[in-house]
Amino acid sequence: MSDRRTFLKSTVAVAAGLALGATNVSAETGPFPSGVVYTAEDPGMWDKKVGSHAPQVSVDGDKLTIETKHPMSADHYIVRHTLVSSDGKVVGYQVFSPDGTPKSTYATPAKGEYFATSFCNLHDFWVTKVTI
Repeated sequence: MSDRRTFLKSTVAVAAGLALGATNVSAETGPFPSGVVYTAEDPGMWDKKVGSHAPQVSVDGDKLTIETKHPMSADHYIVRHTLVSSDGKVVGYQVFSPDGTPKSTYATPAKGEYFATSFCNLHDFWVTKVTI
């Protein structure tokens, strides 16, 4: 389990770092490397998976919610949500079990840009940029 956590923390840090220092930004792929990090705008080979894998973010007063509309089973599930600030700091995260619901809630952070992530055990690492 610690290897998975290390991998996920590293992935979040790399994704945030890439977003901050991206020099290869394009209208098609955005600030992330295509085929490594997936977004609704650049789903790569998972173009039919956007609706069930790209994290959806809503803000209601003092609560920010990340939801991935994804069915959960022992073979295919969302492993984790993470909320990361634009400077790469993890604001919060939640790990899910296959019998859980991929929905997490955090205190609404300060105004700025953030990245909501969703990691699927079969369909990789997805990011949605959100501005508060």
